[in-house]
Amino acid sequence: MNGELWADDPKGIELAAAAVAGGEVVGFPTDTVFGIGCATSKPDAITRLARIKQRPPSQPLILMTAAWEEMAEFVNWPSSAGALVQRFWPGPLTLIVEAKPLAAALGDGETVAARIPAHPTALRLLRRTGPLATSSANRHDQEPALDASSALSQLPGLAGALADPDRPRVSGTASSILDLTRDPPVLIREGRLSARELGVPVPEQEPGIRRD
Repeated sequence: MNGELWADDPKGIELAAAAVAGGEVVGFPTDTVFGIGCATSKPDAITRLARIKQRPPSQPLILMTAAWEEMAEFVNWPSSAGALVQRFWPGPLTLIVEAKPLAAALGDGETVAARIPAHPTALRLLRRTGPLATSSANRHDQEPALDASSALSQLPGLAGALADPDRPRVSGTASSILDLTRDPPVLIREGRLSARELGVPVPEQEPGIRRD
């Protein structure tokens, strides 16, 4: 059974936030591709998210928050993060950093991927829910959805999805992934932000690394 399609209005945000609080997985637009997310504090919800996507539970998730300060309990920030965050967040840059114990369920226990999306609907939801464990809205190894209807069709286990009132905001291009646990930082995936924009070498393909 497909989930509900929620309007991008205060009532829709409240319904989506209530579903997250109840341990459900919800869909929402971001500035890259359509996303899904659940509460970081609910292990059963994180397991459900992996099951909905039909992906291995070991695949890492992305920590999303509405503000940098909210990530402090999940990550240890390196000195190199400050300038990147100031320049590119909110935006299509995912940073891999050292994880604190609270982030263990989101990755390998040693690192965690983090991002603040530049989409008003996503930010309104995150302000209501707090930190979310997120991924792209697609089944494992398939192309991500770009709108709520497609997300609900692809992923029938979702409680619902928030409509995107301004579809051009969803670019269809994934975020760039920069690993700050290495010195110098390594660009794992060149997405909406190029290696040149980030001031790092063009990435070499690293098999087995996915953050969808």
